[in-house]
Amino acid sequence: MKKLILTIFIISFVIAQNLLGCAFSKDASDEILMEHTTPGVYIFKLNTKKIGNKIKPYVANKLTTASDIYKNNKNFALVLNGGFFDIITGDAVSYVTIDGNVVETPFSNMKLIQNAGRTNRLEGILNRAEFRIFENNRGKLFFDIDNHFATVPEGMTIKHSIQGGPLVYPVMNLEKESFVIMEDNKVKFQAADVLKRRERTVLALKNEILYFIIFTNKNKVSVTEIRDFCRKMKFDKAMALDGGASTSVNYKDVEIFSSFGSQRRVKSFLVVEK
Repeated sequence: MKKLILTIFIISFVIAQNLLGCAFSKDASDEILMEHTTPGVYIFKLNTKKIGNKIKPYVANKLTTASDIYKNNKNFALVLNGGFFDIITGDAVSYVTIDGNVVETPFSNMKLIQNAGRTNRLEGILNRAEFRIFENNRGKLFFDIDNHFATVPEGMTIKHSIQGGPLVYPVMNLEKESFVIMEDNKVKFQAADVLKRRERTVLALKNEILYFIIFTNKNKVSVTEIRDFCRKMKFDKAMALDGGASTSVNYKDVEIFSSFGSQRRVKSFLVVEK
């Protein structure tokens, strides 16, 4: 009888501990801080030390919205629009690496490659800024923003990356990344409306915090205004992703889209898993 009582007590204790653990367990949603104190500006703060392993790119099989990705993947705490793409064909314009495998490359878009080659823009497009997650041989993750051809630190490999551009802070060179072509000190060409005020999706790093900054149609900015914002915020590094009509986020009950009243269908995303 005593053994039975002891067994029941042990089982009850284990169940109680498990229930208690569930009650106080946290997923990535609890580690994401959202600030929305300025109209048209949303700032998401992610502590990479706590949830860095939950952050990764995602590529859809066909053009789709952040909302559809969020609603159809119950394991996603946040979905953010990603890199550039051809809105007609859906072909990539940017590199994406997931779990060490390059899954998107501009070379799948031969129209882009041929046109860029004829106008001497190819190297600049290929070398645009990207968000990188490195992994060392012990499995520790490190986060950075740099141009695509930048050297990978010794002893590390690129686990995940997603390209966009341009790099906006601490330096910005729109010509080198082929977002702007100058002729006789005048702008002959600009890509992604970089010099115009548009909706923007921005990634920034400061110490161990990764920031997603969203400028909606209620607070449109140019990339030079983003640079000034980043300087004010004292970020370490910052870059833009695809912006304009592609700017979109889903997080809890927050759904952000651009000026058309609904989210644009895009190709790649950054997601935070629960």
